[in-house]
Parts: sequence; C-alpha cells; structure tokens
Amino acid sequence: MTLPNSETALQETSHTSPLTDKERIKIVEELTDHSFAEPTLVLRALTHPSAVERRPLESYERLEFLGDAVLSLVVGEEAYRRFPDADEGMLTKIRIALVSGETLRRVSMNLRLDRLIVLGSSEQSAASRGMGSALEDVFEALVGALYLDGGFDIAAAWILQVLGENITREAADEATSPKSQLQERMQAAGKRIKYRVVSRSGPVHAPHFTAEVLLDKKLSGTGTGETKKAAEAAAARDALTQLDRCSRVPRRSVSERKSKKTNVS
Repeated sequence: MTLPNSETALQETSHTSPLTDKERIKIVEELTDHSFAEPTLVLRALTHPSAVERRPLESYERLEFLGDAVLSLVVGEEAYRRFPDADEGMLTKIRIALVSGETLRRVSMNLRLDRLIVLGSSEQSAASRGMGSALEDVFEALVGALYLDGGFDIAAAWILQVLGENITREAADEATSPKSQLQERMQAAGKRIKYRVVSRSGPVHAPHFTAEVLLDKKLSGTGTGETKKAAEAAAARDALTQLDRCSRVPRRSVSERKSKKTNVS
C-alpha cells in the first residue's frame, strides 16, 4: 500500500527519542492529508487508557466509539455501491471483514501508528502483548477525530484511501468470525442482533470485558475477553453454541406426544 507522505513524516522523527505532541500531530496530519482545527483531537485519539488511568475521558475510547460507527457506515456504503448485485449477506460479510481487528491491525501497522500511541508506564512493559488491540482502537479513534474536525466527507475520504483496496468480493470469504456467522444466520431468520458490554474489570493495562448478545431483545449469549470486540466475539460464539444445541434437541412427533399422554392417563 502506498501512502502519501507517511514514510517521509516518520523518517523525520528519531527512532529512539519519544515523539513530542507536535511531532505526533504533524505525522497524523500528513498521514490523513488534513490540517486539524482542533489538534487536541489528534492527541486524544492517540492516548491509550493506561496513560490517563485516573482521567478515562481523556483517552481514545470515546473517539474510538464514534469512529467505529463512521467506519462501518463508510465501508458498508462503499460495498453497496461497488457491488450492486451483491445480496445483504455478502455485503455484511465484506463490511465485517474490513472493520475486523485483523484488517485494521494490518493497515495500522502499514501506517506505523504503533509509534504514535501514547502509553502509560504500566502498558509500556507489555506493549507487544496489547499492541494489536490498541492499533485497532487508535485507527477507529483517528476516524472519529477526523469526523469531528473535518466532517463526514473528510473521514470517509481517508478511510477509502487506506482501506479501499481491501473492499473486494474476496473479502467476504475472510469473514468467518463468530459475529459474522451469527449475523448471517440471524439475517436469514429475520432477527435483530444487538451487542452490549456489561462490565469491565482489572487494571487499565490488562482489562477484562464481559459482553452479551441479544437476539430480538432476548439474551442469547455471554462472553469475556481482553478487548470489547473479543468479548463480543465470545458472546457470539456462545450464542451460536446455544443455537446449535437447540437445533440438535430431538422433537417428538405428534403421534409420540399423543401416545405419551394416553399412557399417562
């Protein structure tokens, strides 16, 4: 993937010295081709929760929440326009494959966002372990920052610049996550899916999330994980297990039920 200005911007900074706030802002503005009216949005989008343990609202989590919604809309709309003959199931698979952790982590590494993340001391010692989820979170947070500062069109243009080449029919084959499987089955059954994170525990550098999935407003699965998306995937896996279990329960025929009723009488 060729990204204008990104390599040049990164080469201008030291490989050993920590980046300053101004350097981080400059790199992000060159990566996104956008001059931020509110550069503090950039710094917030790069700030891991471990760096502001007692001030959670100053981390990237709120921007991540917003960026996730914008990202899903942009990728979904682009897939809809590119593939007019694709049904809902295929479009959903393409979108899920593009906004999944694996794709975002790969693109974020190409952008070298890992060098920009502001980590707390507790997380720096375990950075290699938790960097995957942090890269995904920061990517979404930057989308949220672009949306707030420049509007939808600016955010959408950057998303398509860095992710556009991955929006292909083949991407649908990669969407094999529990969430995509559950989504496909529930679409066929005409049921609505909703995920919710119900708890978070543990220290900031090693959080533990619990998520639930509701099918037509009915609790159908619960899961835990080190990230919100991992917990949601575990909840989807639990729901799939429950559905498979129910489908394997043998149902007595009408004649068998009548026979049992007669014998009881």
